[in-house]
Amino acid sequence: MTLQATRVAGWATGFGNMLDKELGSWWRTRRWLVHLILWQVVVSGFILLISLEQRSQSSPESALNEVMNVFFQAGGFFSLLGAVLVSQGSIVGERRSGTAAWVLTKPTTRKTFVLSKLVAITGTFLLLAVVLPAIAVLGICQVIWGQTPALIHFAEGIGILSLHHAFYIAITLMLGTLFKARGPVAGAALGLWLSGQILPNFAPKWLSLVMPWPLAQSAASIALWKPVPFPLWIPVVSTASLGLIAVLVALWRFEREEF
Repeated sequence: MTLQATRVAGWATGFGNMLDKELGSWWRTRRWLVHLILWQVVVSGFILLISLEQRSQSSPESALNEVMNVFFQAGGFFSLLGAVLVSQGSIVGERRSGTAAWVLTKPTTRKTFVLSKLVAITGTFLLLAVVLPAIAVLGICQVIWGQTPALIHFAEGIGILSLHHAFYIAITLMLGTLFKARGPVAGAALGLWLSGQILPNFAPKWLSLVMPWPLAQSAASIALWKPVPFPLWIPVVSTASLGLIAVLVALWRFEREEF
């Protein structure tokens, strides 16, 4: 029997049900617990080891600087990798298994299908891989060094890092509508990140500024309230804009997908 997509009125039809389904795949299974433990061990545990190692060698001020740099750069890289890996199969997997075709027989739209995944993955993953480890890192700094960065500036740094990761989640979901296998999706997304480690060395300065590449590098400086050598608002606005464009491309492409 061939599945036939239903006709629905309104682009947001079924969004609540689809979002509940996507959130349920995290919170009504052990998936959230696995990620919670994983990121606390990988990120917070790494910071704890560094802090214990530096305890007898550094002053609290210099140690705090190092801890923040490691958290936002090394920890940021690990969570970025996780964001891409979590997102890479979200659309591709359901297309290949036939689940997407089955879902679209229900009173829901293709836009809802994509947007519910974007909202659920972005919100849940950033909470488990960025926000909660950040809270744990603050506790580690307070216990071991007796001080933490100013909370408002630390929160700004977390916001910058979250925007950076949200961009790559949007890009990965977009790639999932363009490719039919996980490999090209993850490879292209991580290749974009890798380009940011190489191209700024010889590309025009404006190219780096309009890409998300400087955000993760500047997040530690923001958290410590140190000067950033470029107008931060430029990559913030451009990254948000590029992420929105990626979402629009994903919606446009998925509307034309044949099942």
